Amino acid sequence: MNTLRKWRFPILIGGGVLVAGGLLYFSNNRINSEKTQGAIGKRDVYRDGQVDPATVGATPGSAPVAMAAILESKEFKDLAKNEAFQSLMTNQGFQQLSRNHAFVQLLSSGSFHQMAQNQAFLALIKTESFQQALAQSHPQALSASNAQALSASHPQALSASNAQALSASHPQALAASNAQALSASHPQALSASNTQALAQGSQFASMKSDLNFQSLANNSHFNALLNDSNFRSLAANASMIQMLSSGSFQSLIRNHSFQSLTLQSSFQNALMSGSAASLHFASGPGRY
Repeated sequence: MNTLRKWRFPILIGGGVLVAGGLLYFSNNRINSEKTQGAIGKRDVYRDGQVDPATVGATPGSAPVAMAAILESKEFKDLAKNEAFQSLMTNQGFQQLSRNHAFVQLLSSGSFHQMAQNQAFLALIKTESFQQALAQSHPQALSASNAQALSASHPQALSASNAQALSASHPQALAASNAQALSASHPQALSASNTQALAQGSQFASMKSDLNFQSLANNSHFNALLNDSNFRSLAANASMIQMLSSGSFQSLIRNHSFQSLTLQSSFQNALMSGSAASLHFASGPGRY
């Protein structure tokens, strides 16, 4: 009993020292969250939950819907494993052109499909003389001399006086729509030489000695392109001229599935939205 009383105070003092040491240890090692957070941790972050499509020039849902329609189409599935199709979709020149509305519209033209396969046309479009003649020609016009030729062969179709009046008011030009109307009412009125339209106009006089031009002068698809504003705006485009001669494009332009695909609005919209590369990934190995 005496022994317990003797050691009671030392034990209490020792216990107090231990408790004080423990408190001092934990207080020094406590993490101060405010100190460790720093400037980045303390900053306020603001997020706008909505994005206005008008500010980014996007049509809500248009791209996904267009892509979904393409991926489900029979034409795309036929082309999915076509190496030429995959190559064209990743071609930088084609990707740039496909954002051009005029090119996408031209790509869907039946006359363009036909002429893109014609070697004389491919050679002609590369010549500077043709590009200059096309740039200087009057769109949607027939030379007055052709109208007078029609009048001479078929007085009922177009009187010479009317042709002269048109010629006087519109030098070197007669609206192509009038020629088409004549053709509809008088199928025999437009002889092979007169169907040349712009190709026989004075604007192309410098091309008369070009063999490729002469071989195309009576081609209805060629003459349709001469009157096509989309073609006229792109005829001198170096990227398009180079693409026309590429192996991948030449292979595809002969493919009926590709021709049909170019007519689909979903494919046209996808191209103009810059999704050509996405079509390549969608048609990659293992997809179909």
